[in-house]
Amino acid sequence: MDILAVEQLITNFSVFLSVLCLVIAVMQPASPEQKLIMSYAVFSLVTCIGYLGIVYSESSLRLLVYATKCKYIGSLSVSITFILLLRYLHVHVPKWLYGLFGIVLIFLMMQILTFDSPALARLSDPCSWFAFMRRWMFKDYYAEVIHGIPYLHKVNNWGHYLYVGFLLSYMIIYTIVHIRTIRHNLSVDIPNLSFLYIIIMLPALCYLAEKIFIQVIGYEAVPLVPIGFDISNIMFLYLIYGRKFCNVDALANPAVFDAISTPAFVLDSRYRITNINKKAFEVFTEVTEEEIGKHLFEAVDQMNVPIIDAMLKVGTQVDAENEYIMVGDNAFHPRIRMLGPKRNPQGYVIWLEDVTLLHDYKQNLEFEVAKKTEELQFTADKMRAMRDQMVIGFSAIAERHDLSSKGHLRRTANYTEAIAFELMIEKKFPEQIDFSFVERMAQIAPLHDIGKIYIDRAILNKMGKLTDEERRIMERHTIMGAQFIDKTMKENVDQQYVQMAKDVACAHHEWWDGTGYPNHLCGNAIPLCARIMAVADVFDALVTERPYKKAFSVSEAYDIIRKGSGSHFDPRIVDAFEAIRSQVEEIQMVVDDNSSI
Repeated sequence: MDILAVEQLITNFSVFLSVLCLVIAVMQPASPEQKLIMSYAVFSLVTCIGYLGIVYSESSLRLLVYATKCKYIGSLSVSITFILLLRYLHVHVPKWLYGLFGIVLIFLMMQILTFDSPALARLSDPCSWFAFMRRWMFKDYYAEVIHGIPYLHKVNNWGHYLYVGFLLSYMIIYTIVHIRTIRHNLSVDIPNLSFLYIIIMLPALCYLAEKIFIQVIGYEAVPLVPIGFDISNIMFLYLIYGRKFCNVDALANPAVFDAISTPAFVLDSRYRITNINKKAFEVFTEVTEEEIGKHLFEAVDQMNVPIIDAMLKVGTQVDAENEYIMVGDNAFHPRIRMLGPKRNPQGYVIWLEDVTLLHDYKQNLEFEVAKKTEELQFTADKMRAMRDQMVIGFSAIAERHDLSSKGHLRRTANYTEAIAFELMIEKKFPEQIDFSFVERMAQIAPLHDIGKIYIDRAILNKMGKLTDEERRIMERHTIMGAQFIDKTMKENVDQQYVQMAKDVACAHHEWWDGTGYPNHLCGNAIPLCARIMAVADVFDALVTERPYKKAFSVSEAYDIIRKGSGSHFDPRIVDAFEAIRSQVEEIQMVVDDNSSI
């Protein structure tokens, strides 16, 4: 494989990685970090395209010129990344300096874009001002091939040296800013910042090394800049996915760390302090920023207690309810959290909860807590009883208004309770279903058709099929039921209860495939309590006689429910309903139409 083929392979890989980095940068959530990596990705892509154009130019002077322009413009675009980096690090830069920076950048861009412009040459003779300005960047240029590699030989002028000085100045300033930041700014993520420094600086260093090669041997023998971009782009991908550089949550960590009202320390894996929040400085007055980097026990005398050492060794809490750190008259209880995997933690966070009142008045506090708990429990029981009586009253009104609902409310309440309990036993929805959910399900199920009190009895008890207009009126009972519950029960302390009641009333006619009403919800967007209610409601409607139909047998009803699995009903709830068939049949036989809530 000849040298040209190697260079083509390297530059092709550089362009591929640059495009990949740009796509990944675009996909990140909007943030200052995303702006930084976007500007770098553009800088990388434009420069690599320039190098790609050179190796594929086949000695065409025009292609070499265009590729060289692209390469130079790409390298100048890194200055935009530098400006964004200064803003990201909150480095104060005078406005006039930004202005001077912009003027130089625009001047260099114009020189690069027009160094081959025939328009300038036509304006006057070679000795004119325009011809002179045209040669500010390069005195002359011509294409040549050395060892099979196309090369645009350029005779540099002072504009080119200004360009090199411009790049050198930003490299030097960036290095100074980086060193000062990692030494004095405690709120930045130093590893991420160092990765970013290497990513941006490596191609620039390769460019300078490449210029030295050219001065020594006379042509570009090694594609150092594309190789530098290959390494930087691989590090770029690690910075995004390995270091989570664009994680918005990480942006809030320094602010939250300083804002918390308890003293807190961040330690590395060797228990050396890497960060201290403001509250810790206030409590431990002898601690200064000079303690950062020291071992915790060496820096803070009060921390040198057995319980802290024990917690650091296991990386988690230990049984230390009676262990306190005393600072003056204040008592603090230590807490710890491990950072990173348990086998190889990257560090620890230790914070101290102020438990002075608990420490001094524990017995009195326990007595007061017990007393208040008893009072609250009494009030809650009383309100629960009132709420249950209210539900019974509402259900009685619904039964009297809709003659076909007699016994229906009691049976559906029993069905829903049995289904919810089975789902809890099977652990189908462990995050949502517990004993409280099962209890609430049975309590609010009788309210699912409360909206029918607003529907004309002539429609409710009609013997034949409903007209389209009558069906639209009937479907309104779901929304009206939810509104009724919201108005009558909004003062209830148990807001989960109220929300479940509203969900059941509004959504128990929604279908799993989204073809139900009133809101055409589908799948898991339908509240779980409404999905349970839907199975119980349809089953009881099938096995009981209504003005418009005969009763189906239990087997027929189960077949219909089974056929509706995945379209009308949540398949997991249908499976649970199948599992409790014996209970369902018992409820269906015991609770007749004369049973009321």
